[in-house]
Amino acid sequence: MTTLGDRPYRTSHEALTQVKNIFCVGRNYREHAAELGNDVPSKPMIFGKSTHALAPAQGEIRLPAGRENVHHELEIVLWMKGPWRPGASLAEAVGGIALGLDLTDRDAQSALKKAGQPWEFAKGFRGSAVITDFYPVTDWRALLETPFELRIGERVAQSGFAKDMIFPFETLVAYVHEHFGLDADDLLFTGTPAGVGPLHDGDELTLVFDGRVWGRCRVAR
Repeated sequence: MTTLGDRPYRTSHEALTQVKNIFCVGRNYREHAAELGNDVPSKPMIFGKSTHALAPAQGEIRLPAGRENVHHELEIVLWMKGPWRPGASLAEAVGGIALGLDLTDRDAQSALKKAGQPWEFAKGFRGSAVITDFYPVTDWRALLETPFELRIGERVAQSGFAKDMIFPFETLVAYVHEHFGLDADDLLFTGTPAGVGPLHDGDELTLVFDGRVWGRCRVAR
């Protein structure tokens, strides 16, 4: 059985007009928490982005002026096709998955963390939620063992497996539903593996799932 369907559930461009809410998970891979000197959380860390942050992983992605230290954070993203209900399967609630980049202004985030303030200014700027098309999952167990990666030029900048998440998909979906609500046309960014780093003008980005290119884009300022 294949892991994913061949035809998109939703395209990245459809997301620009159809997505309602964007939820994101922080520190969901141990090695990523360690590389930034953060403690491993005991429960999911949830923050949000506005829909203005959405940008297709195609063509050019433009970084805002004045943000000189924007980092890439590669993630698996879930598109909800219906509300989460206790006891439901992921197949019943999730329409498809994409690869996404949770772009982060690291300097702003560090200053906000030090001041004990929310992260939105560092996380929610325009174009900070880069997404590929979404594909239906045919085998959720196989998905856990399927590699995904971000290449910058010819270099593999980030790679990971969903099996290494601290909180699995089911836990994340149930937690967000309980505390915030989670319904059709909401997105959930599920956390980034280690290897985050700064983006530079002219960087060529390739988002790859199981050896298959899902998105290509170029960084511009």
